[in-house]
Formats: sequence, C-alpha cells, structure tokens
Amino acid sequence: MPEHVLDVPAPVDNLRRRIGDLSLRLRTSGIEPKPAEPRFTAYDKIRLPGGELVGRKKVIVMSGGCSVPTCTMCPFTNLNNYGISGAVSTESLLEQVRQTLQRTPDEPPYRVLSLYNDGSFFAPKEIPRDVQLEIARLVAAAGVERLVVESLPQFVITPVLSPFVEALGGVRLEIGIGLQSANTLVRETLVNTRISQRSFERALAVMSGIGVDPKIYLMIKPPFLTEDEAVTDVVESVDYLTGLGVQGMTLCPTRVSRNTVAWELWRAGQYTPPNLWTVVEAVRRVHERLAVRVACVNLRGTDFESVFPDACPACADAVVDALMKFGETGDAADLPAGCSCRPPLDVAALDHEAITARAARQMDVLERAGV
Repeated sequence: MPEHVLDVPAPVDNLRRRIGDLSLRLRTSGIEPKPAEPRFTAYDKIRLPGGELVGRKKVIVMSGGCSVPTCTMCPFTNLNNYGISGAVSTESLLEQVRQTLQRTPDEPPYRVLSLYNDGSFFAPKEIPRDVQLEIARLVAAAGVERLVVESLPQFVITPVLSPFVEALGGVRLEIGIGLQSANTLVRETLVNTRISQRSFERALAVMSGIGVDPKIYLMIKPPFLTEDEAVTDVVESVDYLTGLGVQGMTLCPTRVSRNTVAWELWRAGQYTPPNLWTVVEAVRRVHERLAVRVACVNLRGTDFESVFPDACPACADAVVDALMKFGETGDAADLPAGCSCRPPLDVAALDHEAITARAARQMDVLERAGV
C-alpha cells in the first residue's frame, strides 16, 4: 500500500470526527450560573422489571453537565452549567439531593427515585466519589426502595459500584445507559456517543456481578437515519439486548433541540424527528420480545424550543396517550390502531455504505451553510 494512503482517514472515521467536532462546537449553556436547584421534578408510575407498577419521582439536579457531550441530538448539556467553571459545588449537589428526599404531606407516594445529573453519575469529574457515596447514604435513609441513575459504561467499574451499593443498604440500584443503538455505525458515528460494544458488555457484566439492574435507552430515528431504517435499528437493537439477557429498555423518540447537530440538520431540511406512527410501529415489532417503555416526556411539545415527534392534529394526542398507557400496562392492545395520516413504511436494512454517504452529504450541506 502506498505510504500516503495511510494518512487518508477512512470515510467512517472522517465522518465521525466531523460530526463530533460540530456537536461540541454547538454546545452552549450561557454565561451566568443557573440556580443551584433541581431543574426538573416530576411524578409518574413506572413498571419494574418484574412487571409491578409503582410510583416514581424523577429529578434532574442542576449540575456541571456531561463531561463527554458529543451526542448529536442530546439537549441536556445546554440546560445546565456546562462550561461554567465553579458553577456547581459539591455541597450544592448534596443540598439538592437532601431537598429532593424531604417528603411533604402533599407529595405523591413513590418507591422509585430516578436521580439524574444530565450526564454520568459515576464520572468523578461530574460527581466526586465522596459525594456519590454520601448521596447513597442519604437515599438509604430516605425510605426509597429503588434508585435509578445514569452513566456511560466506562465509569461503571467494580471499585466504584461495590462501595456505592454497600452504602445504599437495602435500596436496589438501577443504572441507565444510553446505548442508543446496537449498530456500531449508528451509535458511534451518527449518534456520536462514546460507547463501544466492548465497554457496554463489560459494564453489564460488572452490574450483573454486583446485583445492579441495567436500564438501557434506545433512540428511535437518530439523526441521519430515515423512518424506514429507524424501525430496523430498533428491532435489531432489541434483539441484541435480549440476547444479552437485558429486560429493562426504554425507547426514546428523538426530539430536535437547539445547539445540537440534529437542530442544524432540521433547519437545513435534512432531518425530521420520527413520525409518531413510526414510534408505534417500532413498539409493535418488539413488544413480543419484552414490554418496552417509550419516553413520552414532552412529546406533546411542552418545551416550546424543541421540535417533537408528531402526527396529524386529529390523532397526535391520542397516540401519545396510548404510548403512555402502553408504558404502564405493556399490553399491545393499548397501542393505537391507525389514522389516515399514517405514512407508508417500507422497513429497510441498515446499509452502512449508503448511510455513510448520505450522512457525509448532509454534513456537507451544513458546512456549506457555515454551521
């Protein structure tokens, strides 16, 4: 092979670099620190791995954000104090957790606490090790039965998890990992997340050995994919995960938010979030393998700065209601039957060469527009 060929990056490697660089350049969280209080609190019901429906409190604490914010669609880095030095202290994080755990007479009952930090809970740059352990002790004393946090798999290691689980006492730990797709091209290039198959499967083994439950997130129609490819991606990803014995999965329809690659693609006419009926089709095709949940937060567009999966005005609300009900029951009979607006869907294979070429053309469009 001629020596100069070695200096030419492979098409996928070059595309991954272009997408990752753009994703980081677009990140912003402002100049002034945001208030040291949870930026989101909500109550709902969630189905446990065994099928039991229980109350949940979901809280996103104000933090310094994700330390690896390369994902093309993720809006959360723009909602915290990412890039603002010293904006969040360890005491601030602990005080937010203390306030979260103070039950009030009018608070709905809950047995599950989902405690998120817009990043990786076990990343020491985001939450120091001693703060992680203190949070575990606070949760253990609060009467919570299950704690859910999120993390990239590279931070899920035995020396970190073992003392954390010990500090939790009888509280069951569940760790959410945004795998997004089992397909390497989709996950590492199009979504641009820093999760390899090897690191993911190693993290699953670590969790299994310590008695921690995995909760895996999969995207529905990441940037650069078509509706037809999106369904195939979900089905193949669920097949991969069930083959590993994973039971807890949540499907996340992609929304388009400012300061992301997805937003710039949408503005350039190169991407739209999934049609709600594509979401329904993906669920129908995998529900027999296991009863997945669909992340329905904001699908009605209560965040007016984002563009959400949609259908026609006559059916959109009913489809979202049905998806929410299905999340509680796991019964496919609760899914909507159809609507005249439902677009045709010709499920397509994930042709890596064609997808790579299309994504490169779409990136060219953004670069010519000066993005």
